[in-house]
Amino acid sequence: MARERGLVDVESETGLALAKFHLGQLTCDAARREAQRLAQLRQPAHRYLSMLWLGIGDRAKAEHHALAAYRWAWADGEPYVHRYELTKTTELLQQMNVPVPVLPPYDPTKDEPFLWEADVRAAIEKLKAGKAKKK
Repeated sequence: MARERGLVDVESETGLALAKFHLGQLTCDAARREAQRLAQLRQPAHRYLSMLWLGIGDRAKAEHHALAAYRWAWADGEPYVHRYELTKTTELLQQMNVPVPVLPPYDPTKDEPFLWEADVRAAIEKLKAGKAKKK
């Protein structure tokens, strides 16, 4: 459907290439060219690319994409992760005997406040002060 609309759905395209490879509809050379093309897209589907490279037999590229998938899935850190992708990527790394990276947990001090946050805090304080005067 994305192709009919002239859009690129990177995850679907990569999943399709992986499925075609496993079905024998893509040769190793064709799968390699497709994996290289898909890796050049703006936000590659790293986990699927890793699986495709693993199937092709290029362990170094499979490891590279698996680690990139893990970093993406980690997002801001526990508990703010992409849970499904993190679980699946962890399983993939374990299957490949690649150590799971230790990434920093979520740090709320690194969050930048929203532009409107100060206004909301001021409004809350104003309401609290108004209630305190009434009592």
